[in-house]
Amino acid sequence: MKFSISITTLSLALTASASPISETQPAAEKKAAAAISGSGTPGSIFMFGSAANCRQIFYDFGACGLSTFFADKVPASMPLVAIPSGIFDRFGEAQDNSLCAKVITMTHNGVTRQAIVADENTSSEQSIDMCLDLWQAFGGHDGDGSLITNFSWSIAA
Repeated sequence: MKFSISITTLSLALTASASPISETQPAAEKKAAAAISGSGTPGSIFMFGSAANCRQIFYDFGACGLSTFFADKVPASMPLVAIPSGIFDRFGEAQDNSLCAKVITMTHNGVTRQAIVADENTSSEQSIDMCLDLWQAFGGHDGDGSLITNFSWSIAA
């Protein structure tokens, strides 16, 4: 009798642990499973002057913790961006955010560029924050401090 109860208990435990992963997957990961996109989003410059210094700040101190948690997953040649917190926060917190280290494709006035999500922009503008090299690719100028309006963008799963 004891033996059959133990086998039944073990059988139930194994059955429960064999449930599909998608049922136990956190909501943030489910949301990022499909590509997300937007339009009409403004773009802003994070730091004037050296694009390399800006990139280093995003890489070392951005919410995603790229230098610590994604060091081998971010190509050195890719620009880095901070996406609006209104978007970022829906997919998790800090380095556990499922958008971290993903490629974002941004288009403005026929110019398309890609970058890596490194941080969240918590400013009131809720814009895509970028370094000077990317800013200039979209028509911005060093020191101008304006917003570039109407970006369309997508982040692949």
